[in-house]
This record gives sequence, C-alpha cells and structure tokens, in this order.
Amino acid sequence: MQVMFLDELFKLILSATLGGLIGLERQIQGQKAGFRTQLILCLGSALYTITSIKFYEYYGKVTDPSRISAQIVVGIGFLGAGAIIKYRNYVRGLTTAATIWVVSAIGVAVGLGEYFIATITTFIALFNLMLLKKIESLLPSDLYSNIIITTYIDREINIKEILKSSRLSLIEYRENYLIDEKKSEYIMTVKYKNRKELLDFINCLKTNNSVLRVYID
Repeated sequence: MQVMFLDELFKLILSATLGGLIGLERQIQGQKAGFRTQLILCLGSALYTITSIKFYEYYGKVTDPSRISAQIVVGIGFLGAGAIIKYRNYVRGLTTAATIWVVSAIGVAVGLGEYFIATITTFIALFNLMLLKKIESLLPSDLYSNIIITTYIDREINIKEILKSSRLSLIEYRENYLIDEKKSEYIMTVKYKNRKELLDFINCLKTNNSVLRVYID
C-alpha cells in the first residue's frame, strides 16, 4: 500500500513538473494559458488517468478504464478553443491551443506510468516552442492585410485594375456606397510576400486624385 501511494505521489509531482515546464515557456511568451494553467492541466489529466485505473482495479471488467481518459480529450478541445482568438484574417493562440492538447497527453502518459515517453514528449515540445520558432520566422510565408479605400462617389476608379499592376493577390472584395456622404468604400483582403509590395500598392493609390483615404487593418 505504501509503495502504491508513493508511486501515485510521484506521478502527480512529475505531471505537475512537466506541465509547469511547458507552462513556463508559454508564460514567458505572454500567453494567458501560462505556468499555472498548464501545470494544473497536466496534473488534472494525470489524476483522471490514475482514477480510471483505480476504478478498474476496484470493479474489474465491469468498467472500461479508457472511458475517462477518452473524455479528457473532449474536455481539452473546449479549453483549446477558448485559447484561440480570431479577428478577420488574424489568428492568435493556435500554438497555445496545441500546447494544451499535448500537455494533457503528457499528463495521461504520466498517469499510466509511461514516465520516459512523457518526459521525452515534454522536451520535444519545449524544443519546438523555444528553438524551432526562430527557424520558422526565417521561412518565407504569405502575408495578409485588410484594406479599406474611400473615394469620391462621382469619380470612377477601377481598384481591381490598379491591383493587377501590383504584386498583390486579391482574396476578398466588396464595395459599399455611402450615398449621403457622396463616397464609395472598397473593402478588400489581399495576399503578398513582403511589406514593400503592400506599400507600393498603397503609394500608387495615394497618387490617385479620386482616393480620399486608405486604411490598412
């Protein structure tokens, strides 16, 4: 009994430690799901797993020890969704949501007694979060911006034609007519490779006498 108690205590301490290590990195990066959240998450997953094993030991084949662990995955999905913030084309929190999912898996592994796998996974996750992020920033990637162009309603301007002469790709486009203000609004989402391409397009618009205002979101 004493040995079993010490083994379970070790599981709880190890899960809290591994979850805390990943949470510490998230805390340093300024994420809301930081040190305490990740620690508690990993600890809770380990405890649920230990509890499911205990149910099986007490009640035998009439119980399914995997059911509680399976529900952990469902619950973590809701937590992960809460960490994601989306505003138009801007998405933040995907990495933190994925981290929450991995941390829960680490807790389950510790609860099952798979200490080596849990520890290795923790350090692989930390390697990804701390080092691969720097490599990722060096890779070329597409950029997206929302542009709102305000013009005089009685002065025709073909925004799409101007866009064709640039290196930007049009993703979304719509027009609004502000009749009372005698203005037109062109709202678009564009894709580009570097900031200079966007600035060249904006400068081209500013030289047009029909353009009143250009706003980049």
